[in-house]
Amino acid sequence: MRFPDSPLPHRVPRVLGTAIDWEVLLTAALLAAALAVGLSTAADYGVTVDEFNADDYGPKALAWYTSGFRDRSQFETVEFSLWYYGPWFHMLTAAVQSFGLGDRFTVRHAMTFTTGLAGLAALLPLGRIAVGRWAGLTAIGLCLGTGYLYGSLFFTPIDIPFLAAMTWATLAIVLMTRRMLPRWPATVAAGLLSGLAIGTRTGGIITHVYLLGALVLCAVELGAAHGRLQPRHLLQLAARFAVAVILAWLLAIAIWPWLQIGSPFAQFRIALVHFATIPMSFEFSHWGERIRTDALPLSYIPGQLLARLPEAFLLLLAVAALQAVLHAAVLVRRLAGARRLNRRMALRAAALTLARRRAVLLVCAAVLLPLAFLMIQHATIYDGIRHVLFVIPMLAVLAAAGMAALIPLLRRAPLVAALAGGSYVGAMLAAFAALHPLEYVALNALAGGTRGGYDRFETDYGSAAATVALRRIEERLDHDPSAREAEVPPSILICIPWREAMVAPMLRRPWTIETDPDKADFIIETQRSRCAEGKPVVLIDEVERFGRSFAWVYAHHGEDR
Repeated sequence: MRFPDSPLPHRVPRVLGTAIDWEVLLTAALLAAALAVGLSTAADYGVTVDEFNADDYGPKALAWYTSGFRDRSQFETVEFSLWYYGPWFHMLTAAVQSFGLGDRFTVRHAMTFTTGLAGLAALLPLGRIAVGRWAGLTAIGLCLGTGYLYGSLFFTPIDIPFLAAMTWATLAIVLMTRRMLPRWPATVAAGLLSGLAIGTRTGGIITHVYLLGALVLCAVELGAAHGRLQPRHLLQLAARFAVAVILAWLLAIAIWPWLQIGSPFAQFRIALVHFATIPMSFEFSHWGERIRTDALPLSYIPGQLLARLPEAFLLLLAVAALQAVLHAAVLVRRLAGARRLNRRMALRAAALTLARRRAVLLVCAAVLLPLAFLMIQHATIYDGIRHVLFVIPMLAVLAAAGMAALIPLLRRAPLVAALAGGSYVGAMLAAFAALHPLEYVALNALAGGTRGGYDRFETDYGSAAATVALRRIEERLDHDPSAREAEVPPSILICIPWREAMVAPMLRRPWTIETDPDKADFIIETQRSRCAEGKPVVLIDEVERFGRSFAWVYAHHGEDR
């Protein structure tokens, strides 16, 4: 398998004098279909734990700017940890919500989904440059076919914007460094998009490492092309790196109020240290074992990916890894042979080979570097792997290389390949339909599937099923004459950890919000909070998927059931 630094031209039939690029056409159709489905179903998705405060953060961060930096409500009434995230996405969402287009959280889910989908769209050019034709479409398809990622696209308010920003920044760096000496417009774009990533989450600073590594490979190719690396080439590359970094920080400071109220770098360090040492400690299941958030095994992130990525995704990654090992072995053997003739020429050839494949190497770095850092640091991680969702699109590009390696084999049996592929996609769509709107609880066959892995992993850690249960009890009461005529609305406790008093935006009929399980007429339990245990209540409903319960509705004795 070959990883070209740029795709070879591909001739296609002309219709009305215009060349049809079928990959672009099919990708556009796939993205349009996903957008249509996503926007039409956004109202189905539940409000999750992190969305309550994020929805409060957006309008108050926006007020900081519209008041001429005088309204400090975001620093006074918003949960402090949100200061350490950049609010650009939340401000954008608040601005769209102000038009009154629909329910606040439906608009939020639509905005989150659209932003995430726009991030995935960047995989089309990224896959083409790093791997070759059809890799972009394959990568996008793999991402949309990953239930864990697809469901998260609607209600993961910090990590999905970060996924989009990181994907855009990685593409910009790849485009910038396609030339040995990057052009200034591409440099500006890479700098600004790196700034967007930094201004979303502190981890975006790793894009500086990506850029530096790519420019080092540009320097290697420049040196090989000119016989030696000229000082002026080093100065030109250094100038581009400096400009990109300066632009990145200027934008990050401009869009992140936390960096504006003190020394920007001191403020950034406070946020970085906070997330490196999150004081969060609780126990949860991982492959059937009980582990703690602050004492994770080194295998935690790889083990989670092994359970949550679809089978086809994992198979293609395995093929890509095998191909990479085989090609590396061939390259080493050739270099060893050449070294006996001319050691200097062999080393130069090896360096030049790596330099010309910098696009795919950058994608590999975008997977390995952040994961290695988190694993070595023993970072506090919880809620599955939502903190590293941004790595999945990069993994999809590498998996697309596995598909490229299999295509010659698939062409020998096109009918079998088409039937197998169609059956897999059909089974995936059927599973999505059965799980909706809880697609993010999906687990693959290695983990026992959603049914078999239910007690062995965190599944509905965001308590999304609570909204599904709420809609069902609301519909039931809407058809109950005694409930409609009652002078005092019934009371309800929705067991979403730390958010029980904030659930008003979820309600679509008159309710009295209760936080004491002994006083609530109805209690909705979630996997994260079984707050009705030991109470004199009767189970009246369950939200089930594949025979497993994700939310429970209870009524106190004496309530109409």
